[in-house]
Amino acid sequence: MNLRNTFVFAALAAALPVAAPACGPDFPAELLHDRAWTLDKLPEGAFAFEAAHLVAAPGFKAVDDIDEYVDGQSRSLRERIERGWFGAQYAHVAAARAANDAAAAYAAANGLPEEARRYLAGAAAWAKHDVAEAQRRFNSVLELPADERAHYGLWAQYMLAKIGDAATLHAALREEVAKGAADPYGLAVASLGEDARERLQKGDDAAAIALYAQQAAAGSRSGRDSLLQIARATIKDPARLERVVRADIGQRLMTAYLFTRSSELIDTQIDGESPPEEVARSKAASDARMQNFLDAVTRAGIDKVAGADRVAALAYRSGKYDLAAALARKDSSGLAWWVRAKLALRAGKADEAAQAYAQAAKAFPADEEWGENRDAAAFGPETIKPQCRVEGERGTLALSRGEYLAAMEHLYNAASLYWPDAAYVAERVLRVDELKSFVDAHVGKPTPKPAAVDGEGGYGNPADAATALRALLARRLLRAERYDEALKYFDDAALKKKAQAYVDARRAASGGGRIAQAKGWYAAAHSARFDGLDLIGYELDPDYQVYAGNFDLGGGWNDADAVAAANAAATPGAPRPARKDIAVPKTLSGRDEAARVASSRAQPLERFHYRYNAVDFASKAADLLPARTQAFAAVLCHATAWLIDRDPPAAEKLYARYLRQGPYVPWGRAFGRTCPEPDFAGAAARLHAQRVAWWKHTIRRNAPYAAIGLILLVAGWWWKWGRRRAPAKQA
Repeated sequence: MNLRNTFVFAALAAALPVAAPACGPDFPAELLHDRAWTLDKLPEGAFAFEAAHLVAAPGFKAVDDIDEYVDGQSRSLRERIERGWFGAQYAHVAAARAANDAAAAYAAANGLPEEARRYLAGAAAWAKHDVAEAQRRFNSVLELPADERAHYGLWAQYMLAKIGDAATLHAALREEVAKGAADPYGLAVASLGEDARERLQKGDDAAAIALYAQQAAAGSRSGRDSLLQIARATIKDPARLERVVRADIGQRLMTAYLFTRSSELIDTQIDGESPPEEVARSKAASDARMQNFLDAVTRAGIDKVAGADRVAALAYRSGKYDLAAALARKDSSGLAWWVRAKLALRAGKADEAAQAYAQAAKAFPADEEWGENRDAAAFGPETIKPQCRVEGERGTLALSRGEYLAAMEHLYNAASLYWPDAAYVAERVLRVDELKSFVDAHVGKPTPKPAAVDGEGGYGNPADAATALRALLARRLLRAERYDEALKYFDDAALKKKAQAYVDARRAASGGGRIAQAKGWYAAAHSARFDGLDLIGYELDPDYQVYAGNFDLGGGWNDADAVAAANAAATPGAPRPARKDIAVPKTLSGRDEAARVASSRAQPLERFHYRYNAVDFASKAADLLPARTQAFAAVLCHATAWLIDRDPPAAEKLYARYLRQGPYVPWGRAFGRTCPEPDFAGAAARLHAQRVAWWKHTIRRNAPYAAIGLILLVAGWWWKWGRRRAPAKQA
């Protein structure tokens, strides 16, 4: 295949549609993607978090195991515990559990401690539904001295509760565990579920919810699931709802459910293909259920609302803004202040909103995490850490008001989850000196720590925002050719070494002879091509260093334009459409934000723009080299290789220059595919020879004129000298 055909095939490949990827990693949520949505929408909470915080945690925890003990069903966990207790003697345990009756089990357990023999005998009787024998055997365990029933004492007590006075025995069991008794099977937590189920069967919802809430607060998945099922059943039964919300704990549960799972009120059969009338009916039913709850809460008395901040948030999300305002004023929690900030924004009171956001950020614990945002829609996958999200919204508000340094501070505080937003302000909105001042004031040199792949928010969020921001600044300074300043902000030793090599090459290109400068430009070109993403690449568009260059999001805020451009380019022979830069929104943006973004645009605005910088450097090297040398051809060959598959027309121009000016080389047929390193020594020799030849030619061509000039010069001197002597003789 000849070179021109290579260019043709590469051009066809480059013209194929490259719409936004349908598969791939979950990119971080971007608060600035839709600023109006961000500032107006209050995220849902997470039911697991809310359920675990309905009441204070008891003095014990659920077993941190996927096989949590629930309703006697956790055989694998039980086996692991007993193997840990008895080691090689576990075979006796297995034999006893396989026995047909209590006596056989007791005999099979010979060699084990007496408490084990008695308990396993009782377990065998229970398995055969011999309740009386089981009760006798379990009681015999408790008859042993306390220090001789350290393993199975609680187990026997728990089983006796299944036979006798469950509430009393469960309470005693929990008291023992709270005082420090070992409970590897999680029986204290399981007993809460047992008692709750009994209360629920008797119709005592409030008592059942309180017990399940304790179970959930202890970390039990079973407790959380039970609360969720109660809430789902209650919201569908207006009479039961009215009863449940009369108790604080019931009201808190229903608030938690609706605050986190309001989407469940929509008929699950409704989808994008449902008839409009069915969608309308489902929405009306959903709104009615939500209104039933709010009405029930109001009837219970607004001054008696349990968890007023959660109800305020729910009212806000339901469009009941007056109720939301009234309830938010009754609480000083982070969520209450967050609701106040949203309401102030809706009223156009930006200053008041900023103050409320500041209070919310202070009120939320830094480590509070709700879980996945189930209501993110096109917003992107998001883990809600309230303080982090509030800081991000503060940054969004500050940016919309043109307070760029404040926006940078807030978004940097939220960078563990919303790094692309912080990077946008740092890279495209702040001036270089503004960013440098911010980093010097707020971002100290990070302390070395074990390497990590991703930050809190997953792919695209750095493990260490400080290192990422310093590196972003370093790249901006290198692009601005502020070399000494840039080197200070590369914290990675290997990367700093590459940056130093790039700086040395750029400086070598500006001094010395032609060949030395050419070598400097070529070294800079090679560095820019192969290390450019980490040295001078953009964190976001168009290079996406944030994703190691693996994904092109088309500017991030104009995906539709990127897809349209890609599809337009799919027509064979059609010119490649010009890339569009990030589109700054016309509303909720700083007064000169668009101008700042335009001034910080990549030059050129091309995907992997540093490759084009590398080609430009290589072209400068070629300009300094003798055209008919191997070095000239090799430099252009490498430059062609860097663009041949990405931008065939640009690569073809380089090849055309070689054809016009370069020498014949044996590897010319594979130009742009197989390229040797430039022979700068040969180019230097050729340049020296050219200079000597030029001087010789110049001397030969101009010798007669030089001789005549010399004669005239001598004659003129002689004449002038003679005139000076004549007056002297006369005197």
